[in-house]
Amino acid sequence: MIRINLSPSLKRKVASPTRAVTAVHAVMPSTKVSRGSIYAVAMLLGWVAIGAVAYLVQSGVTQDTVRLTTQTATLVKDAKAINEKINEEDLQARFNRYEELTAAVAALETKRRTPVYVYHELTNILTTGKQPAMIELEQLKRVNLDPQARLDLDWDANSVWLKSLVEEENGVLEITGGARDPDDLSEFVKRLRASARFARVSHPEFELEEIKEQSGTTKKELKPGDSTHNYYNFELTAQVRYWD
Repeated sequence: MIRINLSPSLKRKVASPTRAVTAVHAVMPSTKVSRGSIYAVAMLLGWVAIGAVAYLVQSGVTQDTVRLTTQTATLVKDAKAINEKINEEDLQARFNRYEELTAAVAALETKRRTPVYVYHELTNILTTGKQPAMIELEQLKRVNLDPQARLDLDWDANSVWLKSLVEEENGVLEITGGARDPDDLSEFVKRLRASARFARVSHPEFELEEIKEQSGTTKKELKPGDSTHNYYNFELTAQVRYWD
């Protein structure tokens, strides 16, 4: 007697569930996202943010421009109104009057600045036994730096005389004169530099003036008061610190 087994085999029973699971996995969508997609989305969001910020900035600039334009127009209008009220002829007259007053003040200042006190100081410098008006501390510093700057209290001031005083620009005096010898001229220069009234005393330029008597005459025609001995002509400049 032949038997036929119509039920599925054990192998099929075991294998059937596996195929079912595989089929389920085949139809389910994948949840993995690529890195390129993430970058693309991030870039898109970044550009959107930049566009929003640019829009806001542009809006602010536009508002400021409108506001400044309005203010400028208002200022121009006000300036025009002020200019219309200004009397140009009156302004010119006031300016001319100002120039006249300025010139008058300068003229008064020039007249007030007399050389009397300067001459008085030169007189003291050229008088035996007197000294210039000095600032003691400055003179002490000058002597400490250069012992030769010390004044000779026994100096014979008659050995130097002045011929002319000419005022140049900026209160500079051009002084010309004569000296018995270079040592006397040096003492005169030291006294000028020690004086509180003078500044920037230049180094003197000098030359020997020879006078020789020949048969009762001289090499040059002498005037009353001229020396009959050789002497030195000199020229120097000194700036007046103050006049009175």
